[in-house]
Amino acid sequence: MWGIKINKFVSLFIAFLIFTLGSSNGTAIEILVQPGESIQAAVNNTSSGDLITVKPGNYSENIIIGTPNLTVRSESGNPENTIVSANNPSVNVFHIRANNVTINGFKLQPAQYAEVTGIYLAGCSQCTISNNDLSENYLGMYLSNSKNNMITDNKMSLNEKYGIQLMHSEGNILSNNSASSSHHGIVLENNCSDNNLTGNTASLNAGYGFYFINSSSNNLNNNTISRNDMGIYLTNSNLNIISGNNILENIRYGMWISHSNYSIISGNTINKNNLGIRLNSSDNSTLSGNILVFNYISGLSMCPACDNNTMFNNYLNNTLNVEVGNRRNAWNMEKKAGVNIVGGPYLGGNFWANPIGTGFSQTAQDKDENGIADIKYNETNITDNLPLVPVSYPQQKALPLANSSTDLTNSNIVFTNSSTNRTNLSTGLTDVTASKIVNTSVSAKNSPIDDNYGTD
Repeated sequence: MWGIKINKFVSLFIAFLIFTLGSSNGTAIEILVQPGESIQAAVNNTSSGDLITVKPGNYSENIIIGTPNLTVRSESGNPENTIVSANNPSVNVFHIRANNVTINGFKLQPAQYAEVTGIYLAGCSQCTISNNDLSENYLGMYLSNSKNNMITDNKMSLNEKYGIQLMHSEGNILSNNSASSSHHGIVLENNCSDNNLTGNTASLNAGYGFYFINSSSNNLNNNTISRNDMGIYLTNSNLNIISGNNILENIRYGMWISHSNYSIISGNTINKNNLGIRLNSSDNSTLSGNILVFNYISGLSMCPACDNNTMFNNYLNNTLNVEVGNRRNAWNMEKKAGVNIVGGPYLGGNFWANPIGTGFSQTAQDKDENGIADIKYNETNITDNLPLVPVSYPQQKALPLANSSTDLTNSNIVFTNSSTNRTNLSTGLTDVTASKIVNTSVSAKNSPIDDNYGTD
């Protein structure tokens, strides 16, 4: 009898504890902030899981978020009508130091003092920063020791320093952001790894569109990188994958790889830069499926300290396609079945063209019509044993360039027999502007850029 009473007492006590604990956790709430009210005051009164919705208007404050699992969003979703200006311009507008925080739909301005940013993530993970305008600050967004965050659909232009900077941060996704008209666009520095940068635009930056320093094992794919001083600059950064990017009209180099090994550079369109790709003291990298055309000085250059790099299945059509300082690199893979970059049935070497239609691949014989020239391609420090040629129809003088920003990212381009696609590349050189031509007669390999460029 006593045992029954004790069991009933224990059961009631456990139920009471469950009820008490459930009540103490509370229920997630939504807090509405009106113009004239404080976003920071709302943050200070939140618990994990709460939602803060901010009405359109202008707010002057600096906001620190230490509550995890918190969402702060504009009601309209339009950054242009929900503006947060730094009350103290020497302090970050948003300073996030909790995990799983979402910031969506704000225009943040102006954090103009040195080392001050629109949104600063310090030691954060699983945060989402989306659909914000972080323009006209000193630094648009800064991630420090932060991992596995989602940074998407933000606009960062006209910042004095960078659009986005990552430091000691890994596993982040940066997608569909615009980082333009700043000093550099997107910067990864000091042990940033396993980050995915996809679908971003970096344009009109005074320095680099993308800048990786001491940052390895990142993926840079399907981005548009145009009209910067230099498109992509990697230094002391290994094992990065650079694929499917449109890299065009950059003033100096489309891509500069310096002291960086084991890069995979594939499927990029590198068009109308002064120099397309430069490898400097970089080894064991693979360049394949890239389209390097209309670059005004050269398509690809490698200094004498570059060894064991492999180039195959690339389409080259520049006045000077390649300049390389030694013979310790490979210019073809073993022949194997597979659709190559000009639609032939075998992978092997590269397609060697020039703007006037007299390039090796444009004139070489292919008696067995297998898409591989009957003889090797030899040039200074270059031997391509399996150079590509078109197959089964009149030779093309050019890769079709009607829509280079969208049509040239696919490395497996099949040429058609249509006369409309047989464009003479010489017509594409008529729009060269003085601003895009380096005023020097020296070659890319001996350019003073090699010694002096690539530092902040």
